[in-house]
Amino acid sequence: MRVPAFLVRRFYVAGSLRNTPTGFQLQAHNEMGDGTLVGVTRISVDGMAMDPRGITAQREGTDEVVRASDISRTSPVPFRRGERVTLHVESQTLTPGAHELEVELVELNLGALQLGISESVAPHGALAPDAAGLAGSSNGDEGTARREGDPR
Repeated sequence: MRVPAFLVRRFYVAGSLRNTPTGFQLQAHNEMGDGTLVGVTRISVDGMAMDPRGITAQREGTDEVVRASDISRTSPVPFRRGERVTLHVESQTLTPGAHELEVELVELNLGALQLGISESVAPHGALAPDAAGLAGSSNGDEGTARREGDPR
């Protein structure tokens, strides 16, 4: 199911896309309700799929790191309302400018979810803002979110 942009805006933390020494990271903040993640099937950037073995998640305030390839129906990950999670992706760092991200997750009760995000890499050292600066795509596409003022 393609997630509508207005819901993506409530889940993705605008401005959180940033390079790291081993690739890049982005954040999600669950404002909607408790859920159970039973799969991370794909993360792609500008059409290039990332290796699931190089994708990890870490809840804010914990040291526990969960590898995306280890999440399954037999090894689910609860995602509570109010939690903030940072996804770390081992890859090349992202070039400056805008990028198109596609995230595909499987939630126990909702099934497969596809989220589209348009975002620029945050400047080095910038703090991740809250999602208030995120605006939906002006062309009515579902599942796409972009920062306010982005002309795309």
